[in-house]
Amino acid sequence: MKTSTAALAVLLLAVLCYQVSSSPEAVKFGRSCCHRYATNEVPSHRVVTYEYAGRHCHLPAVIFTTGQGKRVCGRPGDKWVQDILNHHNNAGSG
Repeated sequence: MKTSTAALAVLLLAVLCYQVSSSPEAVKFGRSCCHRYATNEVPSHRVVTYEYAGRHCHLPAVIFTTGQGKRVCGRPGDKWVQDILNHHNNAGSG
């Protein structure tokens, strides 16, 4: 009886581990993270949307998405990042 209970526990654990590893969306916090910042500025006219990296992320960042679907990470304090944010905020309020 102990052997079958232990085997069942191991099987259940294996299924649970498979579920988590096969569906990474299940363990995401809802926002993307950046592992490094862009080395080149992104022209403001190419940016379609932006979002802030989640609080759980190692690097604070603004994540810009271009019209071609490319995602670029910017350091929040950089002038070019602030310029894009200001441009998009002003464009949306007019």
